[in-house]
Amino acid sequence: MADALTNLQVKRLDSIAVARLLDHYPEELTVIAGFQGIGRRVYIPDLNRPGLALSGYLEYFASDRIQLLGNTEIHYMEKLSPSELEHRLENMFSFEIPAFLLSRDLQPTPIFMDMCNRRGIPVVQSPMSTDELTTKVIIYLAEEFALQTEVHATAVDCYGVGTMIMGSPGVGKSEIALELVERGHLLIADDLVSLKRLREDTLMARSNPFIEHCMEIRGVGIVDIKSIFGVGRVTNQKPISIIVQLEEWKEGMDYDRTGLMEEYRNILGIEIPYIRIPVRPGRNIAIIVEVAALNHRLKELGINPAEVLNERILNSMSVRN
Repeated sequence: MADALTNLQVKRLDSIAVARLLDHYPEELTVIAGFQGIGRRVYIPDLNRPGLALSGYLEYFASDRIQLLGNTEIHYMEKLSPSELEHRLENMFSFEIPAFLLSRDLQPTPIFMDMCNRRGIPVVQSPMSTDELTTKVIIYLAEEFALQTEVHATAVDCYGVGTMIMGSPGVGKSEIALELVERGHLLIADDLVSLKRLREDTLMARSNPFIEHCMEIRGVGIVDIKSIFGVGRVTNQKPISIIVQLEEWKEGMDYDRTGLMEEYRNILGIEIPYIRIPVRPGRNIAIIVEVAALNHRLKELGINPAEVLNERILNSMSVRN
């Protein structure tokens, strides 16, 4: 199990095209100039307000980021004489700028539009406020540039707890997930789980788009969970909160019986609680996974049943002494 998670192939996009951002927000973003430049690459998951650059100070100009223009920048450009504005834009455009992003459906000066058209720098307009636009675009870019990997596992939303079920082929991951779905829980992904690190403490699980909502059941074949059980039994993504490792029951193997010693597994730099569940005939693993998810929710609320029982026993022993 440790090798399966420590030898993951981790990847991160080094750049994305401006067109990818446009495709993600087709209703909110409109290209009004520089159409031929939508293939320009974005390398940094952040935005820059180019106020200082417009004033002529370019020493620390963050030109590799999308440039966000709000009321302040647009009104400042309108106050400059045409010759002065053209001179300052010429200096700015000596850098490789991915695109300009305008909030509140602002309309820049004709000189700015003409120069962007000539150089193929996309000018993208949005009706959103500056704050809303900044938040949405930065969150999107952060997700696109996030560390990511794929794991052979099954992921379910069990009582609101993102649960990733792992184990060797044939141990019963899909069958257990199928029973959990039948009991009212949600399928996130089966067989191949795509994982992305969002922020410092969130490991987001998604299904591979080619096999989304599908599940392989040995003896039956491929089944479409969304079509069979309805849209209320699937979800497109969910943060992973616990990892459940299924393994064949082995006589003499030491399995945790108290829960006092918590284990974790590191995925993309995030520590995820990890439990091992032995599988053998007669054990209802789906119910055990449900209990594990509920127990995790209790711990998140600051209640650890194992520690409560241990403290109760210790207190009883001290009273007797």
